[in-house]
Amino acid sequence: MYINNYSIFATIIFIFILFEFFLISLNSNQQTSSKSEEIHYYLPEYNYSEKYYLEYLTPEILEGEVRLRYSLKLGKAIPTFWKSQYLRNLDCKKLLRGDQAYVNEARQTRHKYKFVSDSFPVSCSDIQMRGYYPNESMSKEEAEYPLAFAINVFHDYLKIEQYFLLMYAPQNQFCYAIDKKSSPDFKKKVRNLAKCFTNVHVVEKEYPMDHTGVNGNLYNYECMKLLNGKNYKYLFILQNDDVPLKTNRELVQIMKLYNGSVDMDFGNSFTNHPINIAKNVSLKYKDLNIFREGDKRLEDPKVMNSKLMVQKGFLEAALPKEAVDYVVNVLNISTLINNLNSGLPYTDEIFWPTIMTSPELQVPGWQHYKCSKNKKFSYFYYTRRSIYTTYKKCLSKSVRHGVCLFGVEVLHNLKSWPQFFGNKFYSEFDAGASICWSEYMYEKKFFEFDKKIDESIYTKSPLIKYQKYKDNVTDLNVLCDLALK
Repeated sequence: MYINNYSIFATIIFIFILFEFFLISLNSNQQTSSKSEEIHYYLPEYNYSEKYYLEYLTPEILEGEVRLRYSLKLGKAIPTFWKSQYLRNLDCKKLLRGDQAYVNEARQTRHKYKFVSDSFPVSCSDIQMRGYYPNESMSKEEAEYPLAFAINVFHDYLKIEQYFLLMYAPQNQFCYAIDKKSSPDFKKKVRNLAKCFTNVHVVEKEYPMDHTGVNGNLYNYECMKLLNGKNYKYLFILQNDDVPLKTNRELVQIMKLYNGSVDMDFGNSFTNHPINIAKNVSLKYKDLNIFREGDKRLEDPKVMNSKLMVQKGFLEAALPKEAVDYVVNVLNISTLINNLNSGLPYTDEIFWPTIMTSPELQVPGWQHYKCSKNKKFSYFYYTRRSIYTTYKKCLSKSVRHGVCLFGVEVLHNLKSWPQFFGNKFYSEFDAGASICWSEYMYEKKFFEFDKKIDESIYTKSPLIKYQKYKDNVTDLNVLCDLALK
């Protein structure tokens, strides 16, 4: 029988891979047998939802828990996604398959915690034992299209680290802003990330944040200034509990379709009210100091005497770098941020939709407020999805600030969501569900070969169509109609 050179080469590669699997399995078994008694000894029996999480964990035990797996995608063995021994009996694969019988069983014994212990190991080597952080871009496409993330955080370090792991790529940039009221240990652990990764930045000055949105936009701006001059194509504005639903490769493919368009919550009848602005605040351009010296708009009385039209939508957004550069280097938004930063409810949801719909400011990627009022635009907002509903309609039967919390019940459904991020898993409610999802995304990122996204989902977006037509269509009504077709 004739065997060509290709067949011989393929056979050799196959034998090599089998040998690698054998070595990894042998190493794993040896580690398990040598550490099993030690791990058992350090697992106390208590309801750990009421205590520090993972008090037993030390760097030595963590090292013993590391497991390697061969990635055909990467051509080498890498650490598997680290999970606490407390979760060893949770079958994530059944939950993600939507095995309803097992979902019903798991919801009765949810795994939960409040925060990790002060002694939870977070040295650079400890962090890298809990997951793989590549030193090189995983594809040419990703290398040429770096992304950036500005994230306001206040609690749950372990979840912050796990979501960072899912988003991580060496070409990407990350900026964290920490609530001044957070615990000293949480602040220390988050700031430690910047010591371990050169592409992680943490805002030095601390401001208090709360559910009203106070200082949220100020922190976004501080991150933008920290990232000024860095190389990226899009900036994602996010919050503490926003979980990645797409791999970095998928995000890159999607944002290339946006091609400079903004993804923002425009025209949403649910979020466009209430608009809370302090009564003594002027929104006339002449009172906002928003145009820098030398800007020709300062000499235009029509612009200076006109009023900034206020819009409202979710804080989370995806902004092209050109928009961020313009906000940081061309405009002066400090006065406007201070005017809107009143401490009244939902004030953080006003700033970005307002400046991104202003015909006077014309921030790159902007869209006219008269057009953006149409609620159809909000149907194509993909940066983040939250489920606002009642207790009765919430699958997990747990609602926080009007948001249905993600639990084991929703894992199967999340796989088909087109949004970039979801909100939210809450560790005090169902940490097991969050960790199962994180493990699924980790496996998808490092162990599954990439599949092309369904571009038609995103190219239908009127946000993209608006940017496509706006340079050539001068009639605003026609432009709005074209975008919505």
